[in-house]
Amino acid sequence: MDLNLNLILFLLNLIEEFQEFEKFVVTNNFLVLILKLMYIFYIMNFSYNRNKYVANKLGELNGDKVLDIGCRDQVFKKYIKGIFEYTGIDYNPNFSHQENNQPKLINHNLELGLPDGKQYDVINALDVLEHLENIHQLFGELFVKSNKKVIIALPNMGYYKFRLKFLFQGEISGKYIFHKKKVYDRHRWIPNYPTILNFIKENKPDGWIQKKYNFIADRKKNFITYFLEKFLSKFLPGLFVYEVIFIFEKK
Repeated sequence: MDLNLNLILFLLNLIEEFQEFEKFVVTNNFLVLILKLMYIFYIMNFSYNRNKYVANKLGELNGDKVLDIGCRDQVFKKYIKGIFEYTGIDYNPNFSHQENNQPKLINHNLELGLPDGKQYDVINALDVLEHLENIHQLFGELFVKSNKKVIIALPNMGYYKFRLKFLFQGEISGKYIFHKKKVYDRHRWIPNYPTILNFIKENKPDGWIQKKYNFIADRKKNFITYFLEKFLSKFLPGLFVYEVIFIFEKK
């Protein structure tokens, strides 16, 4: 009798423990599901894309004239919000945008300065200045030709991955290769974080409000790596900031 009673009590206790375990599993599965949904939402809304990042910072436009310098395939254009009039400039000596029936795309050598006297409301120059020998002249022209905003991005070539690549492979990137033939798409300067800040400080004209953004990634990467780099960039920006973005607004 005692044996049967003990067995029944044991089974009841086992069932109770199993029910508690089942609750724990169900609860944790629910938490895991929530975390997965949060991760999916994060990935869908997280911008590794520099053009999208800048367009979001720019906000919605209302009839503004936008000049996109170094436009290439006009990626920036598709992320701009609101109503705007778009003009793109890039340089390829073997191709004319006008010949391709795209009058808003201008094929022009920026070493000669901006092409005409037209004014714009927003001028965007992402990774452009370091390609030019005449960097200081064009930098000044951006502010002369803009009525409202100027956006500039400069790559930090002191970024730790560039350093490691140079250490182990002997090159920073394809933009600095000693080419056999003349190329137009190459870097004339090797900007790093402190020299970028100093260049802006010394050359920014009066009458403009400046905002600086440390951009971490320009390509899709593991989000854990992104957050690690973002955290470390607060202490060692010269190593972990991939690019420095400036948005200037006229007072």
